[in-house]
Amino acid sequence: MPLSCLFHKTQLLQKKQVHLGQGFSALFVMLILQNVSGIVVGYFHQDCFLLVSTAFGTLAAAFGLARIFPKLVRGVGTCPCCSCYSCSMIIYIVTAMIVVVAGLLPGDPNKILEKSMFSPAPNGSYFDVNHQAPGALAGFGAYPICNNIQWDSPKPTKGSQLTALDLLAFAQAVYIGPRKDIQEELDNATLNTELYPVTIDSIQDTGEVGRVGVFSMSNVKTRVIAIRGSSQAPDWTFNLDVWGPGVFHSFVINAFPFGTLVPVTFATRRLSFDVRGLLGLDHPWVRILKQIQAAKKLSEKDGYNLILTGHSLGGGLAQVLGSLERIPTLVWMPVGGAFTAYRTFGFVINELPLENNIVAVVPWGDLVPALSGSRMVTTQHVGCRARSPIACHSLFEMLCELYRKCGDPRGRDLHATCDKVVGPNWQDIPVKGFVWHTFF
Repeated sequence: MPLSCLFHKTQLLQKKQVHLGQGFSALFVMLILQNVSGIVVGYFHQDCFLLVSTAFGTLAAAFGLARIFPKLVRGVGTCPCCSCYSCSMIIYIVTAMIVVVAGLLPGDPNKILEKSMFSPAPNGSYFDVNHQAPGALAGFGAYPICNNIQWDSPKPTKGSQLTALDLLAFAQAVYIGPRKDIQEELDNATLNTELYPVTIDSIQDTGEVGRVGVFSMSNVKTRVIAIRGSSQAPDWTFNLDVWGPGVFHSFVINAFPFGTLVPVTFATRRLSFDVRGLLGLDHPWVRILKQIQAAKKLSEKDGYNLILTGHSLGGGLAQVLGSLERIPTLVWMPVGGAFTAYRTFGFVINELPLENNIVAVVPWGDLVPALSGSRMVTTQHVGCRARSPIACHSLFEMLCELYRKCGDPRGRDLHATCDKVVGPNWQDIPVKGFVWHTFF
């Protein structure tokens, strides 16, 4: 080998080593800034801990990657800001600004019940153990969630078993403000069934982030915990604080060439850092965790089964906290749980608690689960006929789709609700017209 060639290769190797050293030095410096800035800002405004932490964690990754993998962050043509990383950063910042603006808009945490989702089951109704889902009867099959993922039995087993429709009623009820309206909604959903009556053990004030309701059914010895999704400005701030890293990660892996090949653990270790841990402060979801633990202790004492459910923000919290407490959990359109799970469990997760305890129901076309980070749970995708991805995030759309494909062994009627929400011919199997079957 000519000496000039060997000299050239040696120079390239030394240059690469310098880039690596500079890259890791940048990561180290930004880690220090990440911690210091989080402590300083958090001293004045504790809700901004994770926002600042995520921002500086992102800068650390940017500086480090710029030196270690310069081609990935190189600008296009003469535009230095047109790299994949820069574009993903811009999109993320714009999305964050939209979320902040949305959080400033007036919400409706005191929503009153105008009309119940359910028309009660007729007098003398009973749980039809021979019920078959309309989708299966039509020869197209039905969602496994129709029978609570019981693959060994094509029919429901007993009336004390809560179905997906039953749990959806609880997830929707916590959005209603007045306690008497919540009671009316749940009475309509359970009247003349084995589940009636429903007792409200506790319900938080409407101003609480992730409002929690605890409900018990003495006839079937079951207690349900439901966590509300976003309905007011503080909920949106909480969303950005807790799930911002997941949204950013989603943009990056789609913007980078071969971004999906980057190990998820690398991203979670970098972006799931929370400066609260350095200060010995509680995570923002600890308040809700304590309520779940209290309901679990009470259920163990009185021999009740315990089930956890929630929608959107509430679904994201339910899937992580339910897995932490090993509670069977069914969630609706949840935000991604990978980053929150690593903050909750640390980086040693034994026996896959999320996979063991959680089922998520997600409609195709829904933007929220698609953009909020990776899920680590069993996911049941369902169709959505709404033209708007925002409408696909609605529990009412979900209710009608489940009723169309699954039916209801309890004999309740949803025609009035679904005629209004979906429109005529909503029960058609196969569906006619537009339906989401994927997103990107």
